[in-house]
Amino acid sequence: MKKVLFSILATGLIATAMVSCQSNSKEDSKTATDSTEVVQTTETKDSASVASTTTESSPLNVSPEAKVNAPQFTIEELNNSFAKFEPLKQEFLAAINSNDAAKIKEVKAKYNAWVVEASAFGSQLTRAENQIYIEHYTKLVTQWDKLAAKTKK
Repeated sequence: MKKVLFSILATGLIATAMVSCQSNSKEDSKTATDSTEVVQTTETKDSASVASTTTESSPLNVSPEAKVNAPQFTIEELNNSFAKFEPLKQEFLAAINSNDAAKIKEVKAKYNAWVVEASAFGSQLTRAENQIYIEHYTKLVTQWDKLAAKTKK
């Protein structure tokens, strides 16, 4: 439970840093949009069904066994860090399938070290890369959390 909480906390910390960095940008009062503007929408049955099918690409709707291709970033250390996740996940999956409690504990410790390493790069990226980074990181953490839930059964 502590591991899941730590993963969620790390994801929240990254998201908070992202929002904080975005709020530092200054808007010109002439180009600022009115946030009180009323927008009227009409939603048809077709548009509602399209909206429901687009949620499948959400970072939280990723299969734990599926391989997630890592995007390429300008920081090579980050690329290397994301490349370490897939072998770590496969090792964890093998440990779960063999019911080896010692191996599961060992791989979880490696994962915690990976989380610390991978979560340190957000402030070094550009705004556009940071959004991609957060989405990809969230997918990986979600995959791990879904696999970790299997160990509790």
